[in-house]
Amino acid sequence: MHERIPALKREPETPRRRGGRLLGLVILLFAIVLVVLFFRSSLSKVQEIHVTGIRNLAETEVKAALAAKPGDSFFTPGSEKLAGRVRKLPPVKDVKVIKKFPGSWEVRVTEYHEVASELAADGGIRIVLENGLALPVKPGALPDKPILTGWKPDDAVRKRLCEALGLLPEPLLADLSEIKPDPSKAYPDKIKLFTRSRFEVITTAGKLKEKIPYLSDLVANREPGRIVMLEADTYLPFSAENAPAAP
Repeated sequence: MHERIPALKREPETPRRRGGRLLGLVILLFAIVLVVLFFRSSLSKVQEIHVTGIRNLAETEVKAALAAKPGDSFFTPGSEKLAGRVRKLPPVKDVKVIKKFPGSWEVRVTEYHEVASELAADGGIRIVLENGLALPVKPGALPDKPILTGWKPDDAVRKRLCEALGLLPEPLLADLSEIKPDPSKAYPDKIKLFTRSRFEVITTAGKLKEKIPYLSDLVANREPGRIVMLEADTYLPFSAENAPAAP
């Protein structure tokens, strides 16, 4: 014989519990209203965009690459996505976008270093960056950089040379006056460098990076002469070349 178990009686909901739920609902609705008002207010919008670190780029070019302007959302796109847009500009080596609440973006641009200059086909002077990019010199500017002569713009050796020049100490780079290709069968990337301190340096674009420390010492501590830095390094002062032969 089955015995029936009486159903438990539900306790009536007290007014206090209903009041707590109502208060929670009011707080939630209030929070939603605040969020909606915030995102519609000027606090959630970009108010200022500051660009720093540019030398050859114009501020308008950087802002155009951002594809954002005052009045757009402060939070989206994210900083890295914005930075990625600016990195596509050829002179840009790196960039950071820092968002400062409320409403301010700072775009910190690092451009490729200026390492040389060259004459353009129209006779104008162009500045050459360490990535090989050549840009018109700004009006009134006189680049104090070595001149590249005899190079083709699409020469792969020229690009490697520019990358190596970006590693030179500034005093040594400033001492260079001219760089020209001097290829040979054994060394297709051989180059010839001339310095303002009257040295002639023969090396290759590929070896220049590893030869930099020795080159700095040779130029600083010796009288003018010819320096050959290939498989072996040699130095001969011009005075010895011009000395009369022994009787």
